[in-house]
Amino acid sequence: MTTLNRPSPTHTAAADPASGEALGFRARVLNVLLGAAILVALPIVGVSVSAAVTGGAYGLAAVYTAAYLLLLLLFFLKAYPGLYTWRVWGLILVMYGATTAAYSVSGVAGDGRVWLLGTAAMGTLLLPEPHNFVNLAAALLYHFGAGLAFTHGWFPPPPNEAVLRSSLPAAWTRTGVTLIGVALTLGATLILYRRGLENSLEESKTLNDILEKERRRLEEQGQMLARRLGEIRTATEIARIITTILDPDELIWRVVNLVRDRFELYYVGVFLVDERGEYAVLRAGTGEAGRKMLAEGHRLAIGGASMIGWSISNRKPRIALDVGEEAVRFANPHLPLTRTELALPLISHGEVLGAMTVQSERPVAFDEDDLAVLQSIVDNVATALHNARLYQEAQRGLQTLAETHRRFLADAWEANAQAQEHLEVVVGDDAPPGSAEGFPLEVPISLYGQPLGTIVLESETPWSEEDRAFAAQAGSQLALAIENLYLAQQARQNARENSLLNEVSVRLGATLDLDTVVQTALKELQQMLEVSEAEIHFIAPAATE
Repeated sequence: MTTLNRPSPTHTAAADPASGEALGFRARVLNVLLGAAILVALPIVGVSVSAAVTGGAYGLAAVYTAAYLLLLLLFFLKAYPGLYTWRVWGLILVMYGATTAAYSVSGVAGDGRVWLLGTAAMGTLLLPEPHNFVNLAAALLYHFGAGLAFTHGWFPPPPNEAVLRSSLPAAWTRTGVTLIGVALTLGATLILYRRGLENSLEESKTLNDILEKERRRLEEQGQMLARRLGEIRTATEIARIITTILDPDELIWRVVNLVRDRFELYYVGVFLVDERGEYAVLRAGTGEAGRKMLAEGHRLAIGGASMIGWSISNRKPRIALDVGEEAVRFANPHLPLTRTELALPLISHGEVLGAMTVQSERPVAFDEDDLAVLQSIVDNVATALHNARLYQEAQRGLQTLAETHRRFLADAWEANAQAQEHLEVVVGDDAPPGSAEGFPLEVPISLYGQPLGTIVLESETPWSEEDRAFAAQAGSQLALAIENLYLAQQARQNARENSLLNEVSVRLGATLDLDTVVQTALKELQQMLEVSEAEIHFIAPAATE
């Protein structure tokens, strides 16, 4: 079973920084008051002790001396912070003694009430709770208790009460001195409290400054994070867009404009390596400067005195945070405001395709994070360019194959047309279309742009768009069927020719006699080519010297 111990007031104050600061402030006020009381009371105690000894009141002299020694003791006990509350009670006890002395000499009309008021105020300011409330209750009880004692004759009447009148200077002097002491005490307390308040305000201002700096730092970090997030989103968007573009020119133009706009840059351009691998030629550039350089055919030597040339030659990015201090750089007259430049090579499958230049008007505009994001964009662009080139090569190959196939079909159709000049198939009424009142429809039959014929249809009702579309689709299907027919015929012909060639080869290899081989070859060629006559002529080899 775990036991929880309730912390003592000392531990609580130590654990709470605000309580510790308040306690230290009150301790400083107490030390100042004790010091002032010692200085002010020294001549008063000296005079009072001397008068008491002269009058034979040694007991009263001893009380005065003990009160002053108690003040000294309370002052020097400041070295022990844990005795703070006891020191305050000691000072209040001395003030209660002064109150008692004033009441015993001058009664309620004298300075006793002022001392009692000061005692209550002192306890309220310096004592911690609940001691301050105890002191207030004690002051009230003291006042009413003293009044009860004097009114019932338990204490003798004050000897000076009858002479304390407004016409007597002594009354004003005694009251004035008392008021001065109370005023000094309260003034010193208020001054110390005001200084403490000023110090607290100063500390609060310092803390507010620290918090404001921290807020600004967090705000800057938030802006930086937002910028990084925007850059990552831009890189993702560019990667998504370039995967849908298969035209290299359109691809690089979209990339340079997106990078410039999203990253708020001065200029972005893309260079591609020429066929000979000697120059990096500008293929896309943003703004008016890019338009002028493209019109001029701007290019940079690979490996030359330019960041683009160096980046392509060394296959590495190069950054100039201050272009004025960059040794390897081409000073472009079309871009006079450039302060920071970054060159990133376009590398895909181990091949350097070119490089991208990124320029800003601000010095030190890029850091490592910017470089990483831009490099990822450039890598995606290089891959997309490589894929676009492969796609174009494949398209050219398909176009060549399609053109070859189209020529083959055209030749086959022409050969068929020569063998059969006109082919017409009529289904339905034998009357030619358009002879009767109807609605004719002609559907062309074409394959790879080669016209093969026409389908002529006639209906008693007008043709709808769905019927026209269906007829066009039927024409396309017929063209494909004709293509498949010719391909099948060509395949059968090739198979037949291959079979005959194999037979000839077998027969020729069955004998070693030259005349027999020649006769067999002529007979087979005559049969295969369906010719009426076949001859073979041999040429005698030239004589060697």
